[in-house]
Amino acid sequence: MSTCAELRDRLPALVDGALDPAAAGHAAEHLAACPACAAEAARLRALLERVAGLPVPGPPPDFWREFEGSVRRRVAAGPAPGPSIWGRLAGRLAGRAGPRPIPTLVAASVLGLVLAIGLLRSDRATGPRPGPEVLISSQELGIGQDLDLLEQLDLLEDVEVLERLDLLRSLDAVRPQMG
Repeated sequence: MSTCAELRDRLPALVDGALDPAAAGHAAEHLAACPACAAEAARLRALLERVAGLPVPGPPPDFWREFEGSVRRRVAAGPAPGPSIWGRLAGRLAGRAGPRPIPTLVAASVLGLVLAIGLLRSDRATGPRPGPEVLISSQELGIGQDLDLLEQLDLLEDVEVLERLDLLRSLDAVRPQMG
């Protein structure tokens, strides 16, 4: 800041501390060299200190009621806001025939998330896993328990064959009479 006019334009920002460090350094150099600008800066600082010390009056008692009413009137008089981009997109997609893609997409996403969580949790072992010997013996135990059932099924098949045999014999006896 080489001239007094440039400094006066930026003096409020300098007093508030809003100037960048380089500009504030140039202003400080100018104030050190120019007594008129330094006096102006001092007057501005004193004025701001007095204003900062003044009490801030509160609004009158009816202010907030009147303010609320005026805001409501302005909102009612203004145009209604249009739908957001998501609302417009959903409106376009809702007009299409077939399943609605957004609810379907949301449902598929939730289902995928639930499945992923389930898979992640099922991979964790809660304790030591049994060795192959334990698995083989449990399979043998299951086969042994099913052996009784298999034997009974074999017996039932034999009885069924015998019943069919009697039926076949009776049919053989009837055929020569027909022919």
